[in-house]
Amino acid sequence: MNPDYDESYYRNREAWPDFRLEVRTLLEMGRLSPESRVLELGCGGGELLRQVGARVRLAVGVDISPLGLRLVHREARALALAARVEALPFRSRSFDAAVAQHLVEHLPAPVEAMVEWRRVLRPGGILALITPNAAYPDPDIFHDPTHVHLFTPNSLRSTLEAAGFRVIHLSTLFPYLGRGRLGRAAGIRIAPLARHLPGLSRSGRSLVATAVVPH
Repeated sequence: MNPDYDESYYRNREAWPDFRLEVRTLLEMGRLSPESRVLELGCGGGELLRQVGARVRLAVGVDISPLGLRLVHREARALALAARVEALPFRSRSFDAAVAQHLVEHLPAPVEAMVEWRRVLRPGGILALITPNAAYPDPDIFHDPTHVHLFTPNSLRSTLEAAGFRVIHLSTLFPYLGRGRLGRAAGIRIAPLARHLPGLSRSGRSLVATAVVPH
């Protein structure tokens, strides 16, 4: 666990407007229905898991952080287990969808992890994830000693395909509008519109990918 990931980190992060937009995006891209069984990979402080749980029949999170799991149980009152995302304690085809928000950049073997995620999804199941965009022109914002892989759109697509997924959507959030706080803040403000503009939907800070398990 990163020593900077204390309780205040989780609570502050969940208040950020870009975090909230990412959550809304994952809820949309995961194609959730009231009958869905959904797994959150790396559930952190639990806010995404809480919102997923309010929309579906079953929502389960996994994480390796004891603090994160305590926050999930205390604040989100959701079901979360201590488990590595590379070795999930679930039967094959247990879930209709899986979501992951800023997780894959921390994994030393992302293809192997994604193969495991595919295992627990049913045929036709959806994986929706968000991760930093290595092609973003202001990479200093991604500085984190626990990041081991930063993906470009092409490398993320290749990684998903190597794990056996079929990519059905790949875009970005938070377009680049200049370095520094003002540029980043402007990118957050226009992000909902920029998602639908080809010139801006490819330049954003966060990669958004949706992939399906082939039948």
